[in-house]
Amino acid sequence: MADLVAGVCAAYAWQRALGHEVVTGPLWRIVRDPAHPHIWDANHVSGIRAGSAAEIDAMLRAADAALAHCRHRLFVVDPLTPPAVAARLALDDYRELTPTIQMVLEGPLRAAPPAVDLRPVTSDADWRSLAALLAADHAEGARTGGPLPDHVTEGMLASYRAKVPAYQFYLARLDGDDCAYGAAVRCPGDIGMVEDLFTLPSRRRSGIASAIIERAVADLRRLDAGPILIGAHAGEPPKRLYASLGFVPLCMTREYFAERTA
Repeated sequence: MADLVAGVCAAYAWQRALGHEVVTGPLWRIVRDPAHPHIWDANHVSGIRAGSAAEIDAMLRAADAALAHCRHRLFVVDPLTPPAVAARLALDDYRELTPTIQMVLEGPLRAAPPAVDLRPVTSDADWRSLAALLAADHAEGARTGGPLPDHVTEGMLASYRAKVPAYQFYLARLDGDDCAYGAAVRCPGDIGMVEDLFTLPSRRRSGIASAIIERAVADLRRLDAGPILIGAHAGEPPKRLYASLGFVPLCMTREYFAERTA
């Protein structure tokens, strides 16, 4: 179990860093993308193993230096992060965001979704369609804590494209219209990951998300991925869907966020 937790922590950090510059410290790693300073996934600190006060101070200084182009700081805390890190961030008035339940599928997927027209994102037309769905996702704001401005959507799309070809996006079409997307990636350590799922509100509760997950899991297992990882925000309904499909909660990852005024 401990090995699987360590593997999941490493896979989650690797996936978020994919496509961006990584500055590796002795007890942390900093992900940065000066071209898109507003994108949290592209500008954050993860893999934190600092434990002493001196080590945490050094990490905070390194983050300030590497992320000077950002007006935020985001630290990702996983089960292997020493508890003194979260305590220090709380002391420094960092706000804890909604935690993510890291859920793992090791056996067969328990799903019998309806037939859905699914295709991998490959062409410029596919990317334009995904961009429109991403804009709808951000306008709704259900997955992002509120609506997001256009420049954040543009930065997220650039971040998505930077993860290709390791990352594979899928589009779902119903009645002639693209209405949902999702992604899959095989991470180091033979762990597969399903991520970035969104369905238009008018098409929810029709099995489309389950169909995307089924396709993603099948493709990952053809690539010899072992456990399949999916993350669910602790306070949101998708966790119930993932559990019903056979994903089992393994551990939690937490994020601590602060704005910078200068």
